[in-house]
Amino acid sequence: MRRHLSVFSFPLRLLSFWFLFFAVFRIWFVGWFHDRWPEEAPYSPWAALWKAWPLDLSTAAYLMSLPVLLWGIGLASGYKTRQFALRSILVFNVLIFSILVFVFGANIFLYEEWHTPLNNRAIAYFKTPAAMLDSMSFVFKLGSVLAYLLFTWLWWRLYRAIVGIHIYPSILSRWNALWVPAILGLLLLAIRGGLGVMPINESAVYYSPHLFNNHAATNTFWHLVHSLVETRSTKNHYRFMDEGEALRIFEQRIDSPGDAGLRDPRWSDSTAVKPNVVFIIMESMTAQVIEELGGQAGVCPNLSALIREGILFDSVYSSGYRTDQGLVSVLAGYPAQPDQSIVLLDDKASTLPSLPKMLRDSGYQTLYVYGGELTFANIGVWLSYQRFSKILSEKDFTGAEKTQRWGVDDHIMLQRSISEINGLRPPFFAALMTLSLHPPYDVPYESTWNGPTDPEKLRHSAAFADHAIGEFFKQARQQPWYDNTLFVLVADHGNSMPGGLGMDQPESRHVPLIMFHPRLNAALKGKRVAVLANHHDIPATVGDMLGIKDYPLPWSRNLWLWENGAGAYPQRPINRVDKGFAYYANENGMGWIDPSGKGFYRFQDRAWQHYGSPLDTAAQSTAKAYLQMLYDDFLAR
Repeated sequence: MRRHLSVFSFPLRLLSFWFLFFAVFRIWFVGWFHDRWPEEAPYSPWAALWKAWPLDLSTAAYLMSLPVLLWGIGLASGYKTRQFALRSILVFNVLIFSILVFVFGANIFLYEEWHTPLNNRAIAYFKTPAAMLDSMSFVFKLGSVLAYLLFTWLWWRLYRAIVGIHIYPSILSRWNALWVPAILGLLLLAIRGGLGVMPINESAVYYSPHLFNNHAATNTFWHLVHSLVETRSTKNHYRFMDEGEALRIFEQRIDSPGDAGLRDPRWSDSTAVKPNVVFIIMESMTAQVIEELGGQAGVCPNLSALIREGILFDSVYSSGYRTDQGLVSVLAGYPAQPDQSIVLLDDKASTLPSLPKMLRDSGYQTLYVYGGELTFANIGVWLSYQRFSKILSEKDFTGAEKTQRWGVDDHIMLQRSISEINGLRPPFFAALMTLSLHPPYDVPYESTWNGPTDPEKLRHSAAFADHAIGEFFKQARQQPWYDNTLFVLVADHGNSMPGGLGMDQPESRHVPLIMFHPRLNAALKGKRVAVLANHHDIPATVGDMLGIKDYPLPWSRNLWLWENGAGAYPQRPINRVDKGFAYYANENGMGWIDPSGKGFYRFQDRAWQHYGSPLDTAAQSTAKAYLQMLYDDFLAR
């Protein structure tokens, strides 16, 4: 049979193998996420099977380059070199498809939660596999391992059937090797995507106004490699306009005023100069489970009680969608970047000012408590830069106290926090981070919200987190420091559940922000602040309430200055009357919310998708200027 084997069939058969590989995983991807098919065009995702060919061809050419080069060396050499080339090609290809089975499978698993293809940020999280595995049940982990082994074995069988073990005919001429440079040239052309001015990118396969369809057409491995290459890029990929124009728009429409907002103590009836501050940063606590924010009634009654006695900022959005982004936003006032996470880059993250640093410099003792691992996403390293007097994590609790796969449950962690706070000298700042609203939602609790589906599990976990917070306040009220403490409760980021929203939609980023003080001015109890805002505006807002002057937080706005002046502070100068704005981002694009409307700008097709009222032209320009200036700042650090 080898006598009749065409000398040039190997590259074509290898190309066919890779196209089949990509097609099989694409079929799995489209079928697995059938609930995301667009209603108006339910079968349009299947077009991804043929729309994907440009990136699939580029990826296949990448993967074929070394085997074809080795194959060519074998053609031009003797028997021993040819045998070495044959073995090397086989080992290389088996190793590559074994890795890609994992990559394409992981893409499907992560897409379910992130709604974006596998990228460099996910690779950073793989550095702490134990933390990731904690979110999976034993059955899921076992099933994943068995599925991986089965798929790898099946692809080995297909490789042997399509490409074969013997890739050289029994009779050949070394003159055939002269064609190898031409074949390699064609592969390089395919890698680049043709002879055009610009090399190929994801936009070559974007064919639909529905983002899921475009993600189905995007080659997972190509996207992953591209994101890794761009990780340390010094180029601003979000440059929409001239620098001078971006600066003019930023200063005119975005930059917040520098006056004082609440520096007199009238927000509190306490006469203390320096109140204590306690942040409760709630994992994934979406507005969808907060009744006062339009969410389901009765899930979080303790948060509702705090809202009635405190101040609710009812139009706050998370700029990022992961905990590492949320912590930097809430504590350092720095917005999330679409394709990066500054906390993963030590040299940049260490330059950020933060509320813990400022309060430590003002004489506060500082504490951070979390029931999970701080090695995840480099969080522990960044927290160490914030000059916390004491940092507690999972390792500081007993094994018996680890009641969830992610670590210590919220009730145990918050009760431990009471005793830790009791050991601090006032004034103090404590940041307490919950973890229950995270798959697999294995909370030690019984509620009416429990059920088998993920939306029901999330409501159940939200009810448990709310219960733990209620128990925390019961104990806190008995402590001597309670009456002189400002409590700030906010989510680290939003959630697509329980509504099944994509993370591109603004409502998936809507989060609660509650400020409560036992001696809150009576005029402010139950107050709702409607200004559009982000949770990275918290440090400047709280810093101003505490009388901190000249806080170096250029991306954090004092929200009291963006109020329209109604309510308790009509005497304040009105510097902004447009009710603010909110920004959010992910790898797919950038979201923007202002009084004119809500929209999401998709990077690949450079188009706006609107939700409700469309953003006007000025708002669209403002959003682009904001992201351009933010990324310039990120690169300059």
